Amino acid sequence: MSSPGPPLKVLSVVGAGRSGTTVLASILGEVDGFASAGELRWLWERGVKAERPCGCGNIPARCPVWSPVITQAIAPFAATALPGRVESIISSQHELARRRNLIRVLQSIDHPEHEAWPALQTVRTVTGSACRALADVTAARVVVDTSKRPLDAAILAGVKGLDHYVLHIVRDPRAVVHSWRRAKSFTTEGTTRTMGTRSLPSTVRRWISNGVSAEALRRRIPASRWLHIRYEDFAAEPRAVVESILAFLGENAGIPFTDDHTVMLHPNHIVAGNPSRFTTGHVTIRADEEWRRSMTQGDQRLVGLLTMPLMLKYGYPVRHAARG
Repeated sequence: MSSPGPPLKVLSVVGAGRSGTTVLASILGEVDGFASAGELRWLWERGVKAERPCGCGNIPARCPVWSPVITQAIAPFAATALPGRVESIISSQHELARRRNLIRVLQSIDHPEHEAWPALQTVRTVTGSACRALADVTAARVVVDTSKRPLDAAILAGVKGLDHYVLHIVRDPRAVVHSWRRAKSFTTEGTTRTMGTRSLPSTVRRWISNGVSAEALRRRIPASRWLHIRYEDFAAEPRAVVESILAFLGENAGIPFTDDHTVMLHPNHIVAGNPSRFTTGHVTIRADEEWRRSMTQGDQRLVGLLTMPLMLKYGYPVRHAARG
């Protein structure tokens, strides 16, 4: 166990899928003293139960990092056999994720009476324990969770004894819609898996929901613990943006850039997320702007119309992009 010292810092990355959160997690995981968990909310359902591999290629039960983390995280539930403990955690996660419970979870940040809610108590306890165990195993002082949902950030915000921060990252919804229409595959341990695609209505609904929930969460997080960035700004100046994130966290450490746009990535232990978590070596960060060429103007207009209030809030022009 870690010796007494400053509280563990935990960074919750909030934003819609396909907004660059996985590559950002890979970069931050290279910083000395940082541990990138990936989408920690999926550790139990996809990692332990479904046995999907983490970034190192091993399933969590055989991973040198996640195996001891799992053991330590479920220690408070030792009276139940492992499968029962995992099912209890997953069931509690599903209960919290019901739409009608979102506000209640957000309110729990500053309303201690919600601690009596068994599902919330279970998920908050096991998530906090997993963060501390990951820090112990990796000797980290900062844990990065890219679960992306404001719900999961709210759960961590209520864990006592953590120094919690939120990074809100947004991307032009037209780019997000186009990205979700493309299938992404990855191969590990001889098995090829393909991420599912999403339709325009489904992606737009999730993008709006994430943005609205993030704004509701922001009102309950101290301003000094909230940082907002855009994917497009990160892609344009990745080194400068990563430096700003470290400054936001009060950390002074080297970053893995060989120039302003190129990073050196090693195998990691990101537990869930985009297949880009398996990418290693020298990687050049650049904006994926294919949507400007490939997305029909009709679809661009439709997405712009449906998401206009949040697009304007986040500084995106609603006018469609010319196809080239």
